[in-house]
Amino acid sequence: MSHLHLNIFPISVPDAEISVGVLPYDSRDTMRDLRTQHAGTHTFKRVNVVADGKKNDLIYVVRLDGAACTIAPETRKIRLRENLGIAKQLVEESFISSFAGKADRKIVDVGPLKVLSAEKEHDFITQAANGATVPPWLLVRLAHTIAAHIFQFDGQDAFLGLAFDHHTYRRIARPCSEWTAERFNLVGLYVSENSPFKDARIEPRARLVGRVASVNGGSLQLTDCREGRNIVDASNVNVDADYEGFMRCLTAAFGGKAQAIERRLFDLQSAAQIGPKKLGELVRIENRLTQKPFRLLPGIEATVHPHLNSKGKRFPQVRQAPQALYVFDRTFNKPALDSATRGIAELGPYSQQGFTPSKPRVCVVCERNRKGEVEQFLQKLFEGHNEPGRFCYFPNGWIKTYRLQGKDVRFFVADGPTAVAYRKAAQEALASVTTEAERWHLAFVQVDESSHELRGDANPYLVAKSTFLSQQIPTQEFLTETIRRNGAGLDFILSNIALASYAKLGGTPWHLKVNNPMAHELVVGLGSASISDSRLGARQRIVGITTLFTSEGRYLLGNMSNAVPFEEYGKAVVEMLTGAIERARLDMNWQKGDEVRLIFHSFKPLKDAEADAVKAVAKSLKDYHVDFAFLHIAQEHDTVIFDSDSAGIKSYTGVWKGEFSPKRGTYLTLNKFKTILSLTGGREIKKPTDGLPYPVLLNLHRCSTFTDMKYLTEQVYTFAGHSWRSFDMARMPVTIVYSQLIARLLGRLGALPHFSVDSIHGRLNRLRWFL
Repeated sequence: MSHLHLNIFPISVPDAEISVGVLPYDSRDTMRDLRTQHAGTHTFKRVNVVADGKKNDLIYVVRLDGAACTIAPETRKIRLRENLGIAKQLVEESFISSFAGKADRKIVDVGPLKVLSAEKEHDFITQAANGATVPPWLLVRLAHTIAAHIFQFDGQDAFLGLAFDHHTYRRIARPCSEWTAERFNLVGLYVSENSPFKDARIEPRARLVGRVASVNGGSLQLTDCREGRNIVDASNVNVDADYEGFMRCLTAAFGGKAQAIERRLFDLQSAAQIGPKKLGELVRIENRLTQKPFRLLPGIEATVHPHLNSKGKRFPQVRQAPQALYVFDRTFNKPALDSATRGIAELGPYSQQGFTPSKPRVCVVCERNRKGEVEQFLQKLFEGHNEPGRFCYFPNGWIKTYRLQGKDVRFFVADGPTAVAYRKAAQEALASVTTEAERWHLAFVQVDESSHELRGDANPYLVAKSTFLSQQIPTQEFLTETIRRNGAGLDFILSNIALASYAKLGGTPWHLKVNNPMAHELVVGLGSASISDSRLGARQRIVGITTLFTSEGRYLLGNMSNAVPFEEYGKAVVEMLTGAIERARLDMNWQKGDEVRLIFHSFKPLKDAEADAVKAVAKSLKDYHVDFAFLHIAQEHDTVIFDSDSAGIKSYTGVWKGEFSPKRGTYLTLNKFKTILSLTGGREIKKPTDGLPYPVLLNLHRCSTFTDMKYLTEQVYTFAGHSWRSFDMARMPVTIVYSQLIARLLGRLGALPHFSVDSIHGRLNRLRWFL
């Protein structure tokens, strides 16, 4: 049995009548201007009101002192309990007002509201300093997030609730002019400026400006900066609190103690995120919130109730998504298994019959002085890793496990770890091929882990990858540090490399066993990548990305739009989706009049251009009955599930991990558009310091015509066990994982001066080149 908790506190909203001003809704700009002009005195809420059979877009205005609204030409009476959107805004305003002006409870962000804790145990930097004097400009402290939401669980009335959570807040609040006066080296560090909110009660936010290239008196010359900010006054910016900036400032403040302090900081922050600690903090907050009602308007108060738990009456229905089953035999003569690892080892891959290339031609690019080590590593990969005295998890190697007929391997060595040397070796590999029959099917590239810090054309792997991609050849990276591993750890690494390598050859390791719907169904991962060589520089081009799967997880293709200016992005997305779906239509043999369902997964909120593109594509399929659903699958949100009966899993070091983590596959419906789904249970957590895992939040776009959230949620869970990059259970569905991998690689490759997105079109669209 499980005892589940949610970090949600229900609020009793009184059935009071209040007066609101009424304005016509004009635009977002008008709404923003009204909120800025009247911050702290009025709230504004956009509402859709039906009158005489017509929908009217209006703004309800509430004056916070309870007096009649004088800035709107019309007023009307409404019941607060019937207008929870208005009550939500009053709750948020009440919390802002209660914290405003308190030196020890500063409001440092909104959306959600973020408030610094005043508790001594939450001052992490003072504790980590262990008696050393902490400069006043250095802040590392726990901050609470507070968000009001409207919930409606299955079979229950809608209610207003508060979601409370906490995270670490870090800030370096010292002008760079003071650093330069002490001859502190700012070169290479990013700097930020104080960006005030429209509401003066909230502390200014740190807004990244750029990276310091040089110091000229009281000015800083920046690179990788916001447009038009090449030179800034040192007194107007602070060192940004990213890892490098934080560590250099920590060293300046504490000298030789900095490393020990940083380790203690990590331990304190990690401890605050462990399940029992998080739930304990929630209960401490609960004891304060439930002591007395709080004010919404003069004479109107609301009451906060204890957080929701599964032993109470108001808890939502708890569901468990069914375990994914994997198919390895296209004739279905062999049973589907619940373990992809066991299925590959015992039955071989789904596409083994008639697979080509059955004897892949593989080139290897490595450093000359690492060639011996690389040969030993690849021998284990190809033929298996067997060590006496222990059970081996990868005994048969890539060739036997994936039912290949052999391999043809040739080495091309680089005369050093530089990008120039790797480019030369990759070019030699390409030049060695004189006929199509000699074409390389896959390139293995060995690099040092430290090379990951190098950007653009200084990165040897990116340069080699770009060279091979120009000839439509996928690559597989492995690290020098990896080849020196041993034992079971190396088994699992080899197993994952073998899986990804087979998929890059065009192989299908497995399909999913599903109850096929009547409609032709496509599950589409949708994303985008900005092509730029910097974090902040002008992003002149944007690439749309799609990955297409059938409902049983068959990978159809990964498609990309051309790199276009942002104003042309919407048109490019329409063309990309239209082309991808047309190829899928032919592949799946759709017939006129068939039912077609398009399910879109995105890891970013839907852009207007993308939403319009989806509608345009669905509308263009005139010969079919088309439904579509658009799911934003978010990892960053404010809803947490605890299972206080879950003791966690003992890690290999003997320390418990994943305490209070719910079982993987647990999901709850928050309202008709939102569910939360646990994709990481205690067994999937890597380290004890990872803390309590967050569920993913599935948010169905209101324009969707297919709205079965149970179906959509369980499909997301199934697709989260379906990545061909690794046998490990993923923290996101494969649609999102693949789109993110493509976006990340395109972003990095885009920093190369001669890279073209067009080089990835063609045969690579059907290969998993990005794994």
